[in-house]
Amino acid sequence: MELTVVAIKREDGLYHFDHPHNDTVEELLMNGTEKVIDTHYYFLTGRNSNPGDQIKIYLTTEELPESEYDTELTFVESDENGSVYLDETICDYVWLCPWLQDYFGEIPNNLYVKVDVVNKGLENFVKATGMKKFLDKK
Repeated sequence: MELTVVAIKREDGLYHFDHPHNDTVEELLMNGTEKVIDTHYYFLTGRNSNPGDQIKIYLTTEELPESEYDTELTFVESDENGSVYLDETICDYVWLCPWLQDYFGEIPNNLYVKVDVVNKGLENFVKATGMKKFLDKK
């Protein structure tokens, strides 16, 4: 099973996302998860994230070849308030709320994660000019 969200950085340093599952609006990513997202953002861009910055997060429970994901989240513990995972790349903990368990129907033991920065300025430039080659990174 897989999940893709676009997390948006808020003024208070947390991230939030919207998703059609349960009509989710502004679900927070917090309790240390925001710091791990900030680190991945820095690795991708070479700069610290700012309010309004966006990062696409793709999670899957299906094991992927190492070349196809940025990090693996390994389950550590869970209670009624959420689950803690170890980000194997950053070597720090992330907290995921019960929303994730509801979405997947269980608490996954491992999540394979791909992250990518959403560059709204570039997307708008390409839309206005039709110069799609600027979106090709490789």
